[in-house]
Amino acid sequence: MSTRLVLIQNADSPQIESTAEMLRAAGYGTIKYCGSQLRNELQRIGCDTVLAPAQMERMGYDPLPHDITEASLADMDECSLFLEIKVRNVPHILNRWPRLERRIAYLRVNGAQPEICPKGGDEVNLPCPIITACLWYGTDRYRAGNADQGQSNLEHLASRSVTIEDHLTTAKTIKRHDPSGMCYVMWPPYPKMAEYVNNDRLERTANRGYDPAYGIAHYMPSWGFGTIVNNVADLGVHLYGERSPKGQIPHSAVKLLAQTALAFVHLKSVDCPGWALYEAMLSGCPVITARLLNSRMLAYDLLIDGQTCWEFGVPASLEYGRGDMAFNQCLVDIKRNLEALQDRDVNRFIGENGRQKLLSLMWSKDKPEDVGSFTSFCRKNFL
Repeated sequence: MSTRLVLIQNADSPQIESTAEMLRAAGYGTIKYCGSQLRNELQRIGCDTVLAPAQMERMGYDPLPHDITEASLADMDECSLFLEIKVRNVPHILNRWPRLERRIAYLRVNGAQPEICPKGGDEVNLPCPIITACLWYGTDRYRAGNADQGQSNLEHLASRSVTIEDHLTTAKTIKRHDPSGMCYVMWPPYPKMAEYVNNDRLERTANRGYDPAYGIAHYMPSWGFGTIVNNVADLGVHLYGERSPKGQIPHSAVKLLAQTALAFVHLKSVDCPGWALYEAMLSGCPVITARLLNSRMLAYDLLIDGQTCWEFGVPASLEYGRGDMAFNQCLVDIKRNLEALQDRDVNRFIGENGRQKLLSLMWSKDKPEDVGSFTSFCRKNFL
């Protein structure tokens, strides 16, 4: 497959780079992102969330590397594989380019339970194979790409009570790196991993102590914890990102934050997998995550309370991750966690355990079993 061309339609450059690493390891030779002419055509036929690299950079992402180049409209007639970020766009693309049947994949970057809804489209009965960090697609319920739900009534499903035991039981069925079906699930590689793993966090904090805890999320008030964002900031946590309390910071500054910060506080109710979370964990910086996030993402193989992270709040209490957010408990837990992490031994224990766990789970081109499973998946599902 070394000469085959892949086009990626995605809204953040780290995801494009991460996926490119996997594709190259599987034998695909040329990786391109959608250029302006192609983006215009995708929008003309009804596709949305079609971003230019300049827009990604304005959101704080790094520029794409030079070996990932711009695709023209003509490349759609030549590519061996097209990866699309939104499942609702897939029918539009296949209608415009029928040759992409069995040459298209859904590159989902949302970790919540799949739904069938007008806004998101049908994420359950898939029109094409999926490559994703959404662990739900590794469960028996979704692995085949069809959960046998038809057009389920989401309001009814959303009202069904679930317990933490339900979440844990479901998480135990996850199959990662499975090439046998149409769902390939993994903790994806991080393209700039070496910049974080090879930092000198312990040395830099040995004598000077820790800098304030931090969090990073664009539009932080919109991620479920908006009610307490300012309260968390009042605890001394520096919250960065577009329309977040301290505003945007350049991506180049993040690795310095992770080297010296007391902790990373993740004020998101779901992620997939979360590059800011990755960066903190790879740096050995302890992370404080929501029980709601961990339960909605089935992330228990990575995020283990008291071992690789500290949790706050309550898990999802209803199907599809809905339920009482317990904001007061969230604040009590975050404050307690920040205080506990002032202890250097505790800080090092949580941070280093998190780093090692992520490294053990993350898909890697240096792990033959990872490359082999993804190569088999591609050969099975794409012409």
